[in-house]
Amino acid sequence: MSSGRVAGGQWPRRDFLRGGLGAAGLAAAAPLLAACGDGDEGVRRGDGLVADPQPADPPAATGERIVIVGAGAAALAAADELQIRGFHNVVLLEARDRVGGRIWTSSIGDGIPVELGATWIHGVRGNPISDIVERNRIATAETDYDNAVLYDHDGRPAGPVDRALWGEYMALAYEMPEASLADVFERFAATHRLSDDDRRLWLHSLASMFSHEFGADISDLSILSYDGPSTFRGGDVVFPQGYSQIVDVLAAGRDIRLEHPVAGIDHSEPTVVVTTESGDTFEADRVVVTVPLGVLKAGAIPFTPALPPAMRDAIAALDMGILNRTVLLFDEPFWDRDTEWIGYAGRQPGRWSETLNLYPYLGHPVLAMFNPGSFGTATEAYSDAELTSRAVEALQAMFGDVPDPVDAVSTRWGSDPWTRGSYSYLPVGVEFDTYRDMARPVGDRLFFAGEATHSRFPSTVHGALLSGRRAARQIFGLLR
Repeated sequence: MSSGRVAGGQWPRRDFLRGGLGAAGLAAAAPLLAACGDGDEGVRRGDGLVADPQPADPPAATGERIVIVGAGAAALAAADELQIRGFHNVVLLEARDRVGGRIWTSSIGDGIPVELGATWIHGVRGNPISDIVERNRIATAETDYDNAVLYDHDGRPAGPVDRALWGEYMALAYEMPEASLADVFERFAATHRLSDDDRRLWLHSLASMFSHEFGADISDLSILSYDGPSTFRGGDVVFPQGYSQIVDVLAAGRDIRLEHPVAGIDHSEPTVVVTTESGDTFEADRVVVTVPLGVLKAGAIPFTPALPPAMRDAIAALDMGILNRTVLLFDEPFWDRDTEWIGYAGRQPGRWSETLNLYPYLGHPVLAMFNPGSFGTATEAYSDAELTSRAVEALQAMFGDVPDPVDAVSTRWGSDPWTRGSYSYLPVGVEFDTYRDMARPVGDRLFFAGEATHSRFPSTVHGALLSGRRAARQIFGLLR
C-alpha cells in the first residue's frame, strides 16, 4: 500500500533507487493522466508525468450500472473519474468498516494522528496526489533522508559502508540480473573478504535499501525488482494531520457500502452479478475490481468464469511484501528530536533496523519502528505487549535506559484478510511486464485497478490512484 513504503536510514536511498500506495467542503481532484494502451504510459514532459494536454472528453451521460469492489485509493479514484465522465450509478462495496484500504490514519495517545499504512507522497513533482494536496490546501512536511543516524549493535555510532564499494555491489548486481540480491552479496563479500562486522553492516544497508523499500528479504529480490518502476521527482513528504485527508477528498459524495465483503463475481452473462458474504447481490453492467494482490493470490473472491490464464499467471508470479510497524508514544524524547531516521545494525540484520522519528512532523515524542519481509511476517504472531517489549529492547540497545512508552500500536498487514500483505513486489526471475497483465480488462465487463496493476508506479498510492482512473477511462472508451 508503499503501500506505505519506507525510505531512509543510513543512506539517502533515493540517490540509488529510481523506483520503487468524505469531508464536506473539500474539492474533488481533477483527473491528471491520459489513458493510452494499458493506461500507464501517460504524457511525459520534463521531470515527470503531466496532465493530458488534450481537452477533457464530454460526459458520457450514461446510466450504466457500475460496481467497484473496494474503497481504497484505486477504487475512489475510479469512482471520481467515472463521475467526471458522466457515470452516476456507481456503487463501491468495501469489506472494512472504513474507507481508505491501505491508507489508514489511526491515532495514538490523546488523538495524535499516526499512519499505519501509506505514509509518504513519493516524489511531489507531477504527482497526482500533490494536485489533490494543492487544491485542498492539505499541510505536508518534507522528509529528509540524509537526516539520519546509525547505531551499531552495541549502541555505538556507526559509519556508512563505503560508497565506492556500494557502486561495485550495484554493478555486480547488474551483471547477475537473474540472481537474488542475497546471492550477489555473497559473491561480493567473498571477493572483498568482508569481516563479520563488515558483513553485518552491509546486510543492514541492504535491508535498509531494499527490504524496507519492497517489504521482502533480499533473497527474494533481484536488481530487476526495482529497475522497472518510474519515479516522480521533487522529494517526499508526509501528512502531519494524516494521509486520510486524501481519502476524505476522494470519498466525498460517493455511494460506499461498508462491511460488504465480496464473496463472488459472476461475469458469465451480459449482466455481472456481484455477491457479498451476507448473500446480497448487486447487478452491474461493468465491475471494477480493486482488491489488493494478496486477496487475488488467496483466491478469496471466486470469478465465474475463471480469470484468463495470463492474468492468473501474473497473479501467481507477483508477490506481496510485508512491512509492519510498531508505533510508540513516550512522555519525552530520549533521542535527538531533530534527527528523522534512526538506523540500527543489530546482530540480526533487518530486525528493528529502521525507525522514523515523528517528532519533527507531529511535535510529539512518537517513534515508528519498521520490520519488513520474513521478520515482519514473524512479528504478526507476537502479542501487542510482546511487540512493544521487543521494540523497547531494540531502543535500549541504542540508547541505554529507555522508559516504558505511554501508548503503542502495531500492524499486522499479512494477517489482514482484506490485504494479505502490504504491497506488491517483483520476485527474482519475474519480468516487470507482468504488471501489465494485471491491468488488462476481461472482456468488456470486468476491469482491474490497484497498485499491483500499474506497470509504471506499482507499490505506491499514486500508482493505485492512476490505475483507478485508467480503469474508469477503459470503461468510458468502450461507450464513446
